Amino acid sequence: MSKQSLRIKLYVNRKAGGKYNPTNNEVDYFIELETTGDPFYTFTEDRYEVELFKDHYIYANLLATLKSNAKIINVLGSIYATENGYQNCLLLNDKKMVVEALQGNLFLVKGTTIITPPTSDGCLRGIIRKQLIEICKTLQEYTLEEKSISSFDLQKADELFITNVMIGIQPISNYRKKVYKNEVARMLLQKLNVKVRLAS
Repeated sequence: MSKQSLRIKLYVNRKAGGKYNPTNNEVDYFIELETTGDPFYTFTEDRYEVELFKDHYIYANLLATLKSNAKIINVLGSIYATENGYQNCLLLNDKKMVVEALQGNLFLVKGTTIITPPTSDGCLRGIIRKQLIEICKTLQEYTLEEKSISSFDLQKADELFITNVMIGIQPISNYRKKVYKNEVARMLLQKLNVKVRLAS
């Protein structure tokens, strides 16, 4: 039997009762399986343009780092991106720092430094983010930093890319007048696929 790649989502909800003031601490849950096609991540060089979504902000706190179904800012940002012809948008926190993309974590490459926002800025604790941080720490030619990213840093970057468990790594090609390279994203995707192969 051929191997298939699956996305497994575990939904956890508190049981009904009490509205905003729970009458018990018990939970309900269900598991959803979805086939995703190719067992390994593939690389794309298609145009992928992003813009800042500035209508609403993410608050830099612990709740923002958790995956939930209450991501209304991401929904509004996705509508904005579609209406304006962007492939994605980047979200800001209440301190005006760039936190993440609508559907994934953000990484920036400047010279030999790879930067991703810290979870203290409010970014999601993504699965692929964690894996890439581990990979980046093994690289001799690059250093990894978890630090805040400003909108001005986007213009100075050599590369930008988005990560999530569905796509692996999505290089960003354009932000306003800036055009980005994708060599580091390509290299990291190869290393990520090695980890996937070893784990399968």
